[in-house]
Amino acid sequence: MRYWFIPPSVLLGLLPLLIAADPPTAPTRETTRVLDRSPMSLSLSPDGHFAVTANHTANSVSLVELATGRVVAEQACGRRPIDVAWWDASTVLVSLRDDDAVAVLRRTATGLEPRSRIPVGDAPHGLALLGSGKTRRGFVAVSGADEVVELDVAHARVKNRLKTGGQPRWLVAAPNDRWVISCANVPGEVWVHDVVTGKLVSRRTVFDDAFNLGQPIVLPDSSTVIIPHPINRSFPVHEDNVQKGWVIDNRLTKLPLPSGEYWQQKQMNLDEHRDGCGDVHALALGPANKWLVATCGGSHDLLILRFKELPWPSADPGDFLPDAMRGNTRLYRRVELGGRPLGVRFLDSRRVVVANYFLDALQVINVESATIERTISLGAVPQPSLARRGEQIFYDADRSLDGWFSCHSCHTDGHTAGQTFDTLNDGNFDTYKLTPSLRGVSRTGPWTWHGWQKSLPASLRKSLKTTLSTPREPTEDDIRALMRFLASLDFPASPLRRPDGSLAPAARRGQLLFSNKAGCSVCHAGNDFTTPATYKVGLESPRYFFPEFNPPSLRGLHDKRRFLHDGRAHNLKEILVRHHRPRELGGEKLNDSELRDLIAYLKSL
Repeated sequence: MRYWFIPPSVLLGLLPLLIAADPPTAPTRETTRVLDRSPMSLSLSPDGHFAVTANHTANSVSLVELATGRVVAEQACGRRPIDVAWWDASTVLVSLRDDDAVAVLRRTATGLEPRSRIPVGDAPHGLALLGSGKTRRGFVAVSGADEVVELDVAHARVKNRLKTGGQPRWLVAAPNDRWVISCANVPGEVWVHDVVTGKLVSRRTVFDDAFNLGQPIVLPDSSTVIIPHPINRSFPVHEDNVQKGWVIDNRLTKLPLPSGEYWQQKQMNLDEHRDGCGDVHALALGPANKWLVATCGGSHDLLILRFKELPWPSADPGDFLPDAMRGNTRLYRRVELGGRPLGVRFLDSRRVVVANYFLDALQVINVESATIERTISLGAVPQPSLARRGEQIFYDADRSLDGWFSCHSCHTDGHTAGQTFDTLNDGNFDTYKLTPSLRGVSRTGPWTWHGWQKSLPASLRKSLKTTLSTPREPTEDDIRALMRFLASLDFPASPLRRPDGSLAPAARRGQLLFSNKAGCSVCHAGNDFTTPATYKVGLESPRYFFPEFNPPSLRGLHDKRRFLHDGRAHNLKEILVRHHRPRELGGEKLNDSELRDLIAYLKSL
């Protein structure tokens, strides 16, 4: 078991490393308040002299001169930036998750300044660019709308919308300037669109229950896409299975382009025995295809692989790293970076630069020597807060046995990965449960699907000890910190409401049905649309130790793709006409028009 190690070169000048409890206000160029930047991604300027970082908790972008390590400027850009990309030598694009937009910034003699903003839809994430000059084209994955959106940067508008699978977060453009490949998360699918024709070329499931698909790469000849991701092994979650690698594995999947044929997929496990690669996140491929690197945010690593010599398993990848790579430092090395390494880019043939979220820094790593050459701080950091310590615990895979996964792995960014797991949290095994969202969790007790847990601190302690099989006993301070972090998680505003926050006509009609004819408000009441009681709703099983269900909050339904306690429903209509009919729960039968209105209201909560 490897515990969180922060190298001495990182410690110098970087303590303390944590943020304030509440989301900070966006900085200006004249930032007077000390903020954590929490960089999620970075992009290198066309000449390679500068990097820009998307600072998630500071609502800003930093412009960094790489040769000197000087932060030239920090510019406010909007709420919760996720990804950043250089459009050309004087223009930067930034995806803004909570503003439902892509910001366009202009490079000036002294730094960066806002130029325009492109509304794109709910929760934009990864950016991808293809072509150059007048043929340059830009795309963004719009997670909440299940779309890839093409941007008209010159006119600050949307040019085209391409439908994808559920909740795409990351995408990549093929070097042939023809295909855009997006990674949908629920279910784990890879979608390939031909941007010349605008048509879908292929849609392939990443086999073995992949989820949380990370930032992929495409080989220079456009023949193959490689995706980092965890795997849900679907075995009961207990200590013995965790050690065997039978709960969550971290892998690479290689798919041929553009077909993505299932029988041609290959997977490689990255985890070592008793030393998992928790939350593998992003890939980068170096010049001449010599080195492939991967960041692991949960286990705080950079993985370095000699790409051309990798022994990809021809069949099942097994539970651990291939035998030929174990102990073979020519093929596979790990560099402890500390913090939470996320975005990564090659500077040249032997160096990469990594955006480290919890260190508020960029790190330059020599991949040939597997050493940290330099750490570039993005600015002074505040005193640690209780919420930031809780956030660190939440994203720390070393809190689990052997470092395979973190709280974030299943409750992705405090929400849900849309996966079912067989945990002991309901009193017995062989009862798979959909991972619930943690948004609003601090005020929506009782907890668990069956509502048996009356104490949230006790529930957190149980999850750490039995689900993560934590190797260290959680302290009272750990639990308080997690409680403070969870209290900061709230439901996002529905994109289906009008700009002033009011309901559209169909949703207003649905609101009346919800409270009257459908009878939903009996169990789903109050501001969070839940009640503390438990009910029999016709979904019970004789295997359940607890015979009733606690109604989950209905807020934020627009941002879910699986529903009910075991994830059996994949949309709201399926719930209302098959599994959870209002007429069988104290309401009346609804016609098709009324169903549409009720669903419009539910998606507006």
